[in-house]
Amino acid sequence: MFDWLKKHDVHLSPAIQGTVLMDGMPLAGVRVSRELHYDQEYVDTTRSDDNGNFSFPAKTIRSSKPGTLQELRTRQVIVVHHQQQTYLLWYLTTSSIKPQQAIVQRLAALNCELSNDEQEQVFPNVENPDFPHSTFSICRWADGKSQPL
Repeated sequence: MFDWLKKHDVHLSPAIQGTVLMDGMPLAGVRVSRELHYDQEYVDTTRSDDNGNFSFPAKTIRSSKPGTLQELRTRQVIVVHHQQQTYLLWYLTTSSIKPQQAIVQRLAALNCELSNDEQEQVFPNVENPDFPHSTFSICRWADGKSQPL
């Protein structure tokens, strides 16, 4: 009867593993920020280790927004702050409130060379093949499934 009051799990982000490089060399101690937006903004930061590696845990919230007439999209933004510049590692929006296989795989292996150009990259949506994913990023993936536009 009052389904709009019911709380649902909303998956904002899978666990993230990445490496930050500059000209092929790991960058230690750079600040990495993750901004997640659904019904509000969630921000966390970390620093890369001596090998340029960084990580964030998965993030899920409880919300009564799913199932209402108001359609919300989840937005994921990951950036690196280095020498007073900001580099876009990942920008993606999705209407799914559940983990999506291709996004989970890519965020588990962010290989980010700061000298790369930012590109829109399109990759298959396993759960809904008619609607591929699209991200903007300086990162590259070794699987060859991302297609720079």
